[in-house]
Amino acid sequence: MGLRTIHLKLHKPSKLKREIIQKAFENYNNAFNYLLKTAFDNIDEIESNYKSPKGTYSTLSLSKWIDSKRSKELNKFDVQPFKDSLKFDFGMTMASYFAQKQTNPDMVFPNFKQDNTQGNEKLRPIYFCRYDTKRSFCLLYDPDDNKYFAKLFLMNVKNAKVRNISANKRELIYISKKPEPAKSLKRETFIVVPLSFGKWQENMLRQAVEKPEILRTARLLCRNNEYFLSMSINLPEEQEVKTTTFMGVSRGIKNDINYTIVDEKGNSIIKGSLQNCRESKDRKQIICKMANAIADIALKNKSMVILQNLVGKGDKLSWSEGGTVHKPVYGCKMYNDLVRVLEYKLPQKGLPIPAKVSSVDIFHTCCVCGSNTRKNRFSENMFICTTCGASYSIDELGSRNLAVKLIKYENTTFKLKARRTSEGMYLNNELIGLDIFVHKNENPYERLKEEIRNLLEKKEDNYINSKLNFKDIKSIIDKLVKSNFANIEII
Repeated sequence: MGLRTIHLKLHKPSKLKREIIQKAFENYNNAFNYLLKTAFDNIDEIESNYKSPKGTYSTLSLSKWIDSKRSKELNKFDVQPFKDSLKFDFGMTMASYFAQKQTNPDMVFPNFKQDNTQGNEKLRPIYFCRYDTKRSFCLLYDPDDNKYFAKLFLMNVKNAKVRNISANKRELIYISKKPEPAKSLKRETFIVVPLSFGKWQENMLRQAVEKPEILRTARLLCRNNEYFLSMSINLPEEQEVKTTTFMGVSRGIKNDINYTIVDEKGNSIIKGSLQNCRESKDRKQIICKMANAIADIALKNKSMVILQNLVGKGDKLSWSEGGTVHKPVYGCKMYNDLVRVLEYKLPQKGLPIPAKVSSVDIFHTCCVCGSNTRKNRFSENMFICTTCGASYSIDELGSRNLAVKLIKYENTTFKLKARRTSEGMYLNNELIGLDIFVHKNENPYERLKEEIRNLLEKKEDNYINSKLNFKDIKSIIDKLVKSNFANIEII
């Protein structure tokens, strides 16, 4: 399943409904500010008490910091309809803060206001944590006019509005597993607002009428004095595509993005570049369009997409010459944002989740002879191998080296150190923590398989002091088992 977000505009809400929405925004923001202020005063306790044994923080765990006492304190902000949403919103914010703090100890605590929010300020979106016809939010459908409406629970019982039932004779049907007609109440804690949208969003809504279980969470946004419902929909993926090629996608110093597609033997069959940074100033639009273009090419060529991992280590693509620094068109953050979009767009087309591999030296390594030295780069965009003389543009080289990364990885051997004694043989591989002695009366092959099975059963905590992380160790062992132990090299 793949999550997609659609934006629906609240169509011309009346003056009264605008006042209700605006008041809900202020209440939600004041309550959220209060939670952050209180959390800031208790940050050491939260950081210590809500950390998992693995050293991580989860949204669910952190949301439990808002216990019944703190939850009751929120009532002064009239946010009874949003309490569950505030818990999750707070949990997500704090989990993100702690995750970033682990890589950057100077990470600044999320910003909060000391005073109550004013209506003319930039407001935090209201989060609706569940789709429900009786609380939070839901959608309604008018089958006669093919119109859609949002039902938003924005008020507590104290502030509920008296409704003139006879004023609206339109019959609306809940988009729900029980598609029953909506009934008006004398006092309502919600508002019903018509929605406006384009054809793409309408297609999603039609699917929701047939399968309401795909509707998930939403955020109510305010932009330029207009209101929008940003809603998450979990749509089924396309039929799985069996990939037969590999597509390396690298950032470029001349072109925005470069790609090379190779066959299963590593032979280059297609190469090209994509550019769209100059088409718009809207960063999100640029990334989304680029991701769509890459996904279309990958689908057409049945490619497994391989991307740069620019977290932690860079690719040294920038070039200084004559006092001028030439930088990649896509900065690290922008490329990483593109990676995040591709991670859900590719599965939506039935393709595998893209592989992220180290991008160290992809712009300095010759793809013909493997020579790896910075002397191979002669200029901003010129690569000439000092060993074999092969020449490439830097942009092309990066995507070419990425495309063959997985093929090279599959062909690498598992190096096993062996030392014989009169009583048997010591076998060792420090990377996965293998260190065994095989008696001369034992079968080394069977003994090795037995030990590998034992390693597979170990938990992540057993590898805390290992050179590699648990995921990489598991990957090496899985590869060894997959090859039926045929890729072992004794050294």
